This record gives sequence, structure tokens and C-alpha cells, in this order.
Amino acid sequence: MRASLRISPRRVAGVFLLTALTGGIAVAGEPSLTVRLEPRRLGVRDVARLEIRIVGGEVEGNIPSPSGLKNLQVVGGPSTAQQFSWVNGVSSSSVTYTYVLQPLAEGPAEVGPIRVKVAGRELQSGAVSATVVAGSVVRARQRPRLPASPFEQLFTGGGRRRVRIGLRLVVPKLKLYEGEPMPVTVVLETTAGVDGFEWTRPPTFPGWWASRVKLPDQVNPSLIQRGGIRYRQYPVARYVLVPLKAGTLKIPAMGARIGIRSFSVFNPTQVVERRTPETKVRVLARPPAPQGYSGAVGALKYRASISAKPVRLGDSAVLRIELAGNGNLPLVEAPAVWPACATCDSYPPEESSKVVVDSRGIHGRRVWAKALVPRQWGKLRLPEIRLAVFNPKTGAYSSQTLGPFSVEVTPPPATPTPTPEIRRSEAVTATARGPAPSPGAPAGESSTGFRWAWLAGALGIGILVGLGAAVVLVRSRRIKVPAPVPGQSPVERARQLQGALEGWWASLAERKRTDARCAEVDALRRELEGVRFAPGRADHSQTVVELETRLRSLMKRA
Repeated sequence: MRASLRISPRRVAGVFLLTALTGGIAVAGEPSLTVRLEPRRLGVRDVARLEIRIVGGEVEGNIPSPSGLKNLQVVGGPSTAQQFSWVNGVSSSSVTYTYVLQPLAEGPAEVGPIRVKVAGRELQSGAVSATVVAGSVVRARQRPRLPASPFEQLFTGGGRRRVRIGLRLVVPKLKLYEGEPMPVTVVLETTAGVDGFEWTRPPTFPGWWASRVKLPDQVNPSLIQRGGIRYRQYPVARYVLVPLKAGTLKIPAMGARIGIRSFSVFNPTQVVERRTPETKVRVLARPPAPQGYSGAVGALKYRASISAKPVRLGDSAVLRIELAGNGNLPLVEAPAVWPACATCDSYPPEESSKVVVDSRGIHGRRVWAKALVPRQWGKLRLPEIRLAVFNPKTGAYSSQTLGPFSVEVTPPPATPTPTPEIRRSEAVTATARGPAPSPGAPAGESSTGFRWAWLAGALGIGILVGLGAAVVLVRSRRIKVPAPVPGQSPVERARQLQGALEGWWASLAERKRTDARCAEVDALRRELEGVRFAPGRADHSQTVVELETRLRSLMKRA
């Protein structure tokens, strides 16, 4: 029996139709990339539309964005439009990303090659150039709008609420003097909400001294009106700049990637890039500086004072010079001129400062303290000095006179003469006393006379030993150096050693004060004063031990 299979013509037609459909969907051309910039000639006040169209596949990774921009900046976009077509059984799809670009200045402009990865293939376009002329060459109705969505008029009122966003460097003035502080602020101006901010080209300031000012943890925007449009302005960075040289200094362009919330229902979140143009500042050179100028520029003023209370010979009188106000305080050097003192030993000045850098600029004070050690007592007089500050408002120097200064130096306390404590020998008690033997005494009484002679000799020897001990005791008391106290600092120990040195030297006989010994005492005194009046420069623990050894040796040799 043969079996037969019958297929209806309707079923055969359905199979052919299904095959045609599936084959048509599978057929697709190679992916392609097209970049178009319109118009190619525009005014500096116009904007251009950059369209990046990808056909034949989906973009892998980040969406394409303009790169290698020359004389152009992105002010809007991207807006996205997708298309799907099916012609003669063959399907195709495309997506178009649209950016709005604005020229920066007159001259040639260019959009660099754009690279994108589609369906595992790397696609690259060529560069697109344009020409920017003065004014505007495009009529207002022909200017591209942002965003471009087929349903924009339905949900945004015909595009009247389009997103506007920009990055700007706020510079208070473009001409200032060398060394004059200037606060600058980078602000973000937008008509929409901001979701994120990331620097793509962080701020740099070659040729400037720069200090960043910390912004508050919560920044509240300020409202500004520009061109009939209301913006919210956010400070994103703030600095205080001080030009370090005269001439034309540049502040390079800064760039950032910003996430914003747009008014479009179909593209509520967008990421755009903005940058500030390069800023040029003219820095004027200061006139030749007068004597006493140490680099101070601004509303600054010097003050000076010296120890008000009398100082004892061997101690130090402290002269303080303070510079306070608003100006370039961190760049000012120590005063170039100090009062001269021929009868003093002086040490390099020590500094204490309190300087604040904030949105107002630089303000605070710096204090330099100099220790002067008089070498003779009486009235110490120091002459006046003149210090100068450059005032950028007047463009001239202002000199200030400080002093004269005076302080009373009292003599050191008198050193008491050491009093020896002579130990008294214990009295020798005779075991037997008797009358001195007469010249005609019997021979049996000669032993008593012998005992008396022995006692007298012993007493003489005791007296001689006592006198020797007294001399040694006096000598040891005269050269005695106070023992160190546990936990005593090198400065306090140096003060003790110098007191012992001065007391010993004052009590030393004039005939023993030779030139060599005087030089040795002066050298030892200076080193002790160096430990006392410059404690912050090194650890002097071992130094005072060596100085004590030298002091003991000096006193013993005398």
C-alpha cells in the first residue's frame, strides 16, 4: 500500500510568505557613521547644529560626542532621534545624536574626527570645518533648537523652556599689580536641575601663586538675569590668586562634564560638557622699591614694640615687628631692616603667623620676634627704622617709621663671697695632768714632760690639717656648679650654667683674668646664650652637657 502526502496550496503560500518575512528581517546593510555640521559659515553670535547619524546597529559603550573642538564649545545636547524602515522586505534602523555648538571667536573652527563602536566594528568620521565671522549671519527662525523631539511641542510648550547651561570664570578685574591678591570664582549657570559635576580639565594657574578656598558643605544658588533669561548660579570652585611676575598672564580654559535634568519627557537626563574660555590678565610692574621694602602689597601696616619691663644683664630684650591687614601676607619676607645695636648680641628672628585665605582674599597678621642680649647695663636705646608697603590702589609705596625704642638693663645681682666652714678638731683631753716639771725635778718625773710634748705636737698637726681642709672646702665651694634637676629642659640648664659662670667670673681675682681666659669666657657665654635664645632651631640636650664640661674645666684651671 503506498501512502500519499497531500499539501494544500494555501499552506505552501504561507510557508513561502514566512520565509520571505524572516529573510527580509535578517538582511541588513553594513553599519555606517555620518557627521554633519550646519551651517558651515556662521557668526560669532550664532549657533550650529552637529548631527552624528549611525545606521545599521546599536552603539557599544558611551554615546558619541564631539571631540577635538577648535573655536567651538558645546552649549546643548545631545538630543536623540531613532528611525526604523522596512522597504522591499529589507529592514534598517538609524539613530541620530544632535548637539548645539557655539563659536568662541572669529576665525576658522573645526570638529575633530568622531569615533564610535557599532556591532563590533570601529567607525571613524573625518574632521568637519567651519568659518566664524563677526556678528550674526543666520536669521533667528533658522537657528537650531534644543532639544529636538517629535513630541516636544506637546509636553514643553513649543520649546520655550529649553535647557541653558554654561561654565564661567568670574574675574573681578583684568589689570592688577604684581603681588596684588585677586579672588576668582568658577560658577555654573543653568536653567535646569544639576545631577552631577566632574572636571574634564581642572583649573590650573601657571605663573600665579594660588590657594583654593573651601566652599561650604551646602551651596545655595543665587538667581541672576541675563538676556531676559533667569539662571541659577552655583559656585563650583573658588581661588585666591597672586601674580608672581609682570606682563600678560593667562588663566587656561577649564572644562567639566555636567549631568542635568531637562524639560523633555523623552530625554529627562542629559550629560553635557562645558568649558570656560582662556582668560588673559595684564599684570603691571611695581615701581623701584625703596629701602626697607620686603614685598608687602595691599592694605597692610607695620607695628613694632620692645619688652616693656626692665631686663637683667644676661637676659634678652625681645623686639617684635608685626605686619597686619589685607594683602599678600604669605609672600612677604622678614623685615629687611632692623634697629642696629652695637652693644647687643642678636639672633635670627622667630616668626608666628595667623593668616586666613577666604572669599574676601588674604588677611591676618605675621609677627617676627628678635632677641637682643645686652652686654652692658644701663639705658639701651635703639634707633628708628623705616619699612615700606606697596598700595595697589594708589600705585605707590607708603613708608612707615617705627621707633625709636628704649629699654632699661639692670646689673646682675651681686655674688656673695663664699664663707668657708672650718671644721673644728675635737679637743684632745689629757689623761693625766700635772705641773710642769721644774728644772730640778727628779728623773722619775721626765715621763710627764714627754707626754705634754706629744700632746702639743699632735695639736699642732691637727691645726695644720684643719687649715688645709678649710682651704680645700673654700676652693670646692667657689667652683661648685649646680646639679641638673630631673626633667629640666636644655634652656633652663643653660640659664643655670650661665648664672654659675657669671658668678664665678665676678668673684675671680683681677690678676687671674688673662686675655686668653677672657676670650674663653666670652665664647662660653655666647654658646650658652645661643641655647637660651634660639631653642626652636635644634635639640640642645647634648650641647648643654658639653658646655657644662667646659665650664667645670675652666673653673678648675683657674
